[in-house]
Amino acid sequence: MTTTASNTYLNNFIRNISIERSLFWVTAALMLVAILYPASMAIRAAFFENDIFTLAGFERILQLETIVSDIWNTLIFSAGSMFGATIIGVSLAWVNARTDVPGVKAIEVFCVIPFFMSAFVGAIAWRLLFVPNAGMISMFLTKHGVPAFLLPDIYSLGSMIFIQSVFYSPFMYLYAVASFRQMDPTLEEIARIHGAGNWNTLRKVTLSVNGPALLSGMILVFVMSVGTLEVPMALGSAGGNYVLSTRIWALMNNMPQDITAASALGMIAIFIAALGIMIQRKLLGNRKFTTVTGKGYKSKKISLGRWKWIVFSLAITYIIFAVIMPIVTLILVALQKFWTGSFSMQFFTWANFTTVLFEYDVTARAIKNSLFACSVAATISVIFALILSQIRSRNAEAFMGLLVLLPIVIPGAVFGMMVLFAFVKTPIYNTIFIIIFAYVIAYFYLAYRTIYSVRLSIHPELEQSARIHGASWFQSTRKILTPLLKPGIVSAWLMSFILFIREFSSVMFLYRHGTEVMPVVFFMLMERHSARLAAFMVIQTAILLLIMIIYQRFTSKNATGAAL
Repeated sequence: MTTTASNTYLNNFIRNISIERSLFWVTAALMLVAILYPASMAIRAAFFENDIFTLAGFERILQLETIVSDIWNTLIFSAGSMFGATIIGVSLAWVNARTDVPGVKAIEVFCVIPFFMSAFVGAIAWRLLFVPNAGMISMFLTKHGVPAFLLPDIYSLGSMIFIQSVFYSPFMYLYAVASFRQMDPTLEEIARIHGAGNWNTLRKVTLSVNGPALLSGMILVFVMSVGTLEVPMALGSAGGNYVLSTRIWALMNNMPQDITAASALGMIAIFIAALGIMIQRKLLGNRKFTTVTGKGYKSKKISLGRWKWIVFSLAITYIIFAVIMPIVTLILVALQKFWTGSFSMQFFTWANFTTVLFEYDVTARAIKNSLFACSVAATISVIFALILSQIRSRNAEAFMGLLVLLPIVIPGAVFGMMVLFAFVKTPIYNTIFIIIFAYVIAYFYLAYRTIYSVRLSIHPELEQSARIHGASWFQSTRKILTPLLKPGIVSAWLMSFILFIREFSSVMFLYRHGTEVMPVVFFMLMERHSARLAAFMVIQTAILLLIMIIYQRFTSKNATGAAL
């Protein structure tokens, strides 16, 4: 009797387990393990040496003469970049979304181009402009009588913050512009009716009610800046301005190698990043920021009057600094046999492009590796995101909220070190697949959020009606859900590919001979051959801009429903 009842209960339980729920929890469990296992190995490396518990790693980093300056530089660099990117990104978002500045569509296109470029590429371009005695602008100014002490120090912490702010401002722009466009304009109109000017309205209304979106973007920039190797390695190391990420890199790559101390520094970097997220949550608390209601409204642009041309000039200035100058500089340097600090037709050549594309084994291999690894990683990310966006329940949403948050807390350089420790004794070590793994886990949140946001707009009754008429879960997903999710799937794939191909910080810990990807070769060529480095960077930038054009054409078509 008891056995029969147990069997009946088991059979009912099995029948009630849907395929989509099983896939969701299995995939979610795999993702959780893929995040926690590398983290646990890094924690173990920080507290264990030769399988013995020890705090020697922390003791050694405390004995470093530079530890205080490294932490202080990290805080200044990260906070400065966060505020700089916020000022630039939010200002541009407000101009494009809320004002009558002319040429808004063109400005918007140029505002997001730095998102499709690597900050390492931008830093190298600015270095070619201002490096002492060999920079294009520094040599020009020196020849025309400007004293050397008045020239900006491209290796200084201030220059690092400026360049990081310029190339990370698109993250803030993308967070802010969507929020500004969804905001009910009557809130601003009421403020102006009561005597508030444009500045007070912007400060007390627009920025206040869009607090969550802006704080989310700020914390993302802060966390990425804590763990980035791009600008600090391109500029900071040469100027002696080390941050935690470059110090970790040095401890892992200098001889003698100190893995325990590097892991201990990684724990400090994670603590700083987590502290930033905790401050964000404390600032938001339980406050409500409802800006989109069921009441219909028509977006109304703010008239800037004669100020619109001044604002337009400032936007053009940003475009020149962030887009035109870096790209033109790289092209000019790439078209020289060797770089002397100024462009000369006497040394004009196309050979650098043919060399890096066809003759130099490392660069040609890096292009193939990047295209393969980024394509595979983007495909895996989209498949996992598609599976994990299927379930709509409070428990599932809470779990996914935690799952996508975990990798964000881990700075890029620290995450690369974690993955290295996790797989150093496995078959995927020294293969391209360890880089693919890092890509998927580090940026999975982007693919998931993109597809999940589209999934929320699809009513469950569409799938339910298909299931009622005999379609299996696989059939309803393939024939109904996937076509409806096409905009989100394509957008998630393209955006993931872009972030993967420009990723620098984590892959610097994971590559080996034969598995080099394009950002790794940037570092390899940085001190060897400026002209070939510039040519290789122009090729990567061209690939990314081509993907940007495809992405924008696709999203603009789907905005009108033409592609569906």
